[in-house]
Amino acid sequence: MLEKSLVVGEYHIDTSQNSLIHGSRKVYLGPLRTSLLHFLCKNVNTVVTREDLAQHVWGRLVTDHTINQHISQLRKSIGTLSLHGLNISTIPKRGYIARMEGVGISENQVSPMVQSEVSANAINSMKVLVVEGQAAERIELIEQLESLEVSYVEGVATTIEAERSVALQDFDLVIVDTLLENSAGVELIKRIRTGQTSASADISILSSHFDVQRELLGLNSLLDVQGLLLKPFEANRLKQMLMVANKSNVVLKPQAAYELVPTDVLEVLAQAKAVNE
Repeated sequence: MLEKSLVVGEYHIDTSQNSLIHGSRKVYLGPLRTSLLHFLCKNVNTVVTREDLAQHVWGRLVTDHTINQHISQLRKSIGTLSLHGLNISTIPKRGYIARMEGVGISENQVSPMVQSEVSANAINSMKVLVVEGQAAERIELIEQLESLEVSYVEGVATTIEAERSVALQDFDLVIVDTLLENSAGVELIKRIRTGQTSASADISILSSHFDVQRELLGLNSLLDVQGLLLKPFEANRLKQMLMVANKSNVVLKPQAAYELVPTDVLEVLAQAKAVNE
């Protein structure tokens, strides 16, 4: 669910009415295309990949054909307003970009410069717990978080250590390695969401994995995980995901919904892959 309307130059994406507005003119986009345009314009003049769109708009793996189809429909909707200053371009083998010359973006009418400063300050005030099984990757991620000047960062190797840490410190974000043995990482996320740890059940969570997998995106959606960090970690991607997590407002489902989520899906897939190899 989108939390805020978005202003891009002279254009207003009204998420409450699923519409794009320019002056006195308005075109209805529908919920999905509103979400699609919202994400593209939040990253105005920046290329976003199909994987980014799948994760943030659909919350699951979708085909290139599906994305292309909705991009095409979105372009037609924009065209009905004759918005020559705003266009969506395809970048071959990379993704898409919402282009608008000489403008930034603002949320709820906040100026781009102020919004940027607010985002930076928000990251600087974050307390982050890293649950990463591999020492080298854990150290790398901690160093990247420190370079972004987060308020506090702590790294642990196991879920047992993670539960001890959240009992002693109030964190704003937990980054969980989904490659921990026996699906322990996914199980930790489930325990957090069902209130079985000392962490707030609605705390922001990012998962980490070496690949975008349909099953993992599905688990993320079911467990209200805010995003997926791909390994090896990239500083720009990490900063983007911190901003997404900071802005997220987790609306918890009934506890039973989380309890029904299977946590051994990735383990079963890994075992099947090993057998096939």
